[in-house]
Amino acid sequence: MRLIKIILLLFIIIGVTVAHENTFQKLYETYSNYKVSEIVNKRFSHLEFLTVLEKFQDSKLIDISTAGYSVEGREIKLIKIGTGEINVMAWSQMHGDESTATLALLDFLKFINSNDDDFNDLRNTILSKITLYIIPMLNPDGTEKFRRRNELDIDINRDALRLQFPESKILKKIQEETKPKFAFNLHDQGTRYTVGNSYKVATVSFLAPAYNYKKDINDVRKNSMKLISQLTKNLSQFIPGHIAKYSDDFEPRAFGDNFVKWGSSLILIESGGWKNNYNKSYLRKLNYVALVSGFESIANRSYEDESIEEYQNIPENKKLLFDLLLRNVTIEKNNKTYTVDLGINQIETATSDNRDFYFKGKIEEVGDLSIYYGFDELDCTGMTIEQTLVYPKSFGFVSEIKNSDVTKVLNQGCSFVQVDSIETSDRFVKCPINIVKTDSKHKNKIGLGKRANFVLKKKGDIRFVCVNGFLYDTKSGKNNIQNGLIIK
Repeated sequence: MRLIKIILLLFIIIGVTVAHENTFQKLYETYSNYKVSEIVNKRFSHLEFLTVLEKFQDSKLIDISTAGYSVEGREIKLIKIGTGEINVMAWSQMHGDESTATLALLDFLKFINSNDDDFNDLRNTILSKITLYIIPMLNPDGTEKFRRRNELDIDINRDALRLQFPESKILKKIQEETKPKFAFNLHDQGTRYTVGNSYKVATVSFLAPAYNYKKDINDVRKNSMKLISQLTKNLSQFIPGHIAKYSDDFEPRAFGDNFVKWGSSLILIESGGWKNNYNKSYLRKLNYVALVSGFESIANRSYEDESIEEYQNIPENKKLLFDLLLRNVTIEKNNKTYTVDLGINQIETATSDNRDFYFKGKIEEVGDLSIYYGFDELDCTGMTIEQTLVYPKSFGFVSEIKNSDVTKVLNQGCSFVQVDSIETSDRFVKCPINIVKTDSKHKNKIGLGKRANFVLKKKGDIRFVCVNGFLYDTKSGKNNIQNGLIIK
């Protein structure tokens, strides 16, 4: 009889686990139904954000108010959802250029405001068990310029002790008023972190912050670890091996560390990288799933059954990725040859209005890069690197090149074309070639810190052309060059 009871209990546990996995699989699969379509680009304005938020103003489930104003006087919104006895806080974009979670929170609002689907039980559980206090854009001044800091060049996440700035004061005031049991601190990290020493990009990194230099673990921090253990299991269905742990070195000025000291189990979520996902739309989707599953876990207290060992076994993230890694490149100097690796990054650069971006390819490192990895890698054994050429024929205007097929230019080993008149103020062009003024004295040198434009030859033939840090394959015609530069 005792054995039968044990078997039945195991079946119940397995059944609940499978049901949970199926729920989050369904959340993942139906995400497009809840994605707010009005904002696609990760660089959006405060006004665009407010315009979307207004769509929920009349919702009976979502209460939107003004928590205060930024240094420049922009509204900072507070959203209250639910009537449960467990208070939970969440905030995003305390760094103005970290917008992934802001969009995921808007998607979450659309999910909460829906009722013609199969998620009503999940919704009701969240709404009845917890009360959510969300600040979906803490740093609207930084958002407007898509930069990390606020208008006074202050990193808000280093003002938890002095509390001098309006954005910091708002966050602390809501914390004092609500005394949340759990808090979600939502960020973006660089796209070039790996999961430990592996080649896998850290797509999501979690952290249960320390509250002292000893990194002690009390019950508050332990609950953070348990919830992260569960979130890791949930997201691993979709990104196995791509979840890392952020450094838990204590930072006494940071809000996350202090929230734990103030009694809240804090979960830091850092949205990292995913290949060719330049606007982080896939990470937005993962944030949405993580938030819904995290709130559900708190409501059902299912995190209590998790082990902190699961959290402790998550590999720490390391910065071991380049956007493009060329291995075993032959360079020639003074009639001698050497073999080196080249690490190239495609650096995101804002347009003049901060609403869009383009890339500048740069040679970041040269030498033995055997401990590093690349989003794209190429074994260049037998290939010699040489300076690229400027196409000898001149075009009249930039617009002519935009409407031209530049394959012929690339196949001749040219990364640049000449134009007689540069009629635009733009610094980039949406075609796979760089542009210089006719008869300019532009010099393209290969070296550390230089622009990434060169050719790779094999047995004297042009095999690859690098244009602005992206490769063109002369054999297959494969071309993933996102943009060229206009060099004035």
